[in-house]
Amino acid sequence: MSAVTQSETGSRLPEGLRQPLARMQERIDGLEAHARGRLRRAIETSNARIRELDEALARVARDDWSVPGMRRHIDELRARAENLRATARKRVQEMPGTAVSALALGGRARLQQLSRGLEQISKRLEATPPARPNGGAGAQEPAEGKKTAESKKTA
Repeated sequence: MSAVTQSETGSRLPEGLRQPLARMQERIDGLEAHARGRLRRAIETSNARIRELDEALARVARDDWSVPGMRRHIDELRARAENLRATARKRVQEMPGTAVSALALGGRARLQQLSRGLEQISKRLEATPPARPNGGAGAQEPAEGKKTAESKKTA
């Protein structure tokens, strides 16, 4: 409250109500200050999220979404996959030699390490391939193969 309002209120109100009203006004001021702080933090957080969204949209807008651009991106991914496949194939080919040397040395820890390595590679190789959009060209072939095999068994 302003000083003028307090002096006017003080002259109009009985003495017993002035102190409770002053305490209520202090509580209201405290609540207002707390609410301002929370609103300020909420606005700062929302502004930060908006900046992050703007940055993400700028990255997407920078990307080349044309057919040649997407083809180039897919070719890059294909090259990475080929490199990973070659590395995995090399590691798998080295595994029998590692297994023989581990068996020859007879170290339990080496055998366990070899077992874990084989388990990790088998999990990666057995991972399901991503689904092809719109049913893909090869999506129907396995189902037809199963039908023909089942029909041969029943015939």
